[in-house]
Amino acid sequence: MEDNIKEYIESLEKPRISIVMQSFLGDYPGSRFDSLGKFRRAIRSFENQTYKNCELIIVADGCNKTHQIYNREFKNNPNIRFVFLDRDKDEEPATYNTIEHNGDHYKIYRGEARALGVAAATGKLITYMDSDDYLTPEFTQTLLLIYNQSKEKQWWLNKTWYDNQVSNFEAGEIFSESMENQPNVQLPYLPSLWKETKVRPDKMVMTPWLFMHRADCTSVKWRDTFGQVSEDVDFSKRFREAYPKGLVYERPIYVRCHYPDMWDI
Repeated sequence: MEDNIKEYIESLEKPRISIVMQSFLGDYPGSRFDSLGKFRRAIRSFENQTYKNCELIIVADGCNKTHQIYNREFKNNPNIRFVFLDRDKDEEPATYNTIEHNGDHYKIYRGEARALGVAAATGKLITYMDSDDYLTPEFTQTLLLIYNQSKEKQWWLNKTWYDNQVSNFEAGEIFSESMENQPNVQLPYLPSLWKETKVRPDKMVMTPWLFMHRADCTSVKWRDTFGQVSEDVDFSKRFREAYPKGLVYERPIYVRCHYPDMWDI
């Protein structure tokens, strides 16, 4: 059995996986506490991946704090790269989180930073993470296996992840099971306990950290949006229209460490 597993692993194509993380470590309405500590933890979760042919591309979204931490602590790691998006704005919440348009103020959703990260990526496959979240150690290894089982696909969408034990989502329009039915799990290097969140079979949650796509699918770019449509919904909708060959799967490999007004671990 062990020989068969070894032969299978050796037979796999082992593409480079690029993970794009946009980072703004200032405070704004609904933001997480200890943004610097969570940012460092997120990067360390990348460094702890069992599959090593991957890179993390940090895009500082007009954020000098991100640049400073990268230069002090991570610039010597060749698999952690840095891009700075100069928005010519300070880090006040109003300038980062809202935009004025025709005399009205709207929430702005930041997609341009991810576009820069994708442009800088050298991997065959591209996925995403938030600067306050956490990758389980098998995150990239799981993506490698999913890819090898479906190389003809242009994108892959995960339908499950980990939320904190205090989450109280009920089965219904979006989720397939009540969180009360999920067991608590201890995850490596993280405090608290966690539960799997599962999306209904007929639903799709188009969050960047659930989405992986081929790097050679270049006709669709991330962009900033404002108003009611977030940048991730905008991007994934246009991407799936342009590239219809996708695969939906379920593997809890990503940890959402912050949910406004519910948990912030």
